[in-house]
Amino acid sequence: MTPTPRAAARAERRDRSRAATRSAVLTVALPSMATLGVFAAVAAHTTHPPLPRQATPPPPARPVPTGPLSSLPRGVEEFADRAGRAQTRIDLAKRQQADRRRQENARPKVVLPVTDHGLSATFGEAGTHWSARHTGIDFPVPRGTQVHAVTDGTVGTRWNPAYGYMASVTAPDGTQTWYCHLGSYRIRKGQVHAGDVIAYSGNSGNSTGPHLHFEVRPAGAEPIDPLPWLLAHGLDPR
Repeated sequence: MTPTPRAAARAERRDRSRAATRSAVLTVALPSMATLGVFAAVAAHTTHPPLPRQATPPPPARPVPTGPLSSLPRGVEEFADRAGRAQTRIDLAKRQQADRRRQENARPKVVLPVTDHGLSATFGEAGTHWSARHTGIDFPVPRGTQVHAVTDGTVGTRWNPAYGYMASVTAPDGTQTWYCHLGSYRIRKGQVHAGDVIAYSGNSGNSTGPHLHFEVRPAGAEPIDPLPWLLAHGLDPR
């Protein structure tokens, strides 16, 4: 059936209205969808920065001591320093003592009374110059010659009309050595060691010329021949 003109006009108006509606919908929908697509793309490609790692907390600070204990480390160091210095002094004293002991052991205990060798008179000789026999040995040395203590001991000095200015040394074992006709003294009394200069030779007393008269008297008693006594100690004055 052929539509009437009025019906055809109404159908055309409906078609135009539908077309306009679809166009409006597309006009609104397409931009919105495009915007959503951009947001989705941005969201998909956006990377969030990583969360910061938690920092390791620093170790707790040591408490600073106060009061008497605050100076303890310094006090310990000072004590150690003083102890070290004290030990150094002790070690030094021990070394010095050992050195003195070695020197003492190496020191001769018996020496000749003078350095010049040779005798002008021996023990037991008879002569007009002695009231009896000769009681010692004589060293013909010039005036002022150094006279040495023959042994360690205690020295004493005195005047004797026959011996003149004389000195005697008493050794630790009691043996006395006499040094006679001296010119002067260097040590009048006190402790001496073997080899110490105690006097100087001269010509005092009953003497015919400068020389040293030397005697050995065990325990301070009667004199013995000094020559064998010196030889027994490894000394030969001849």
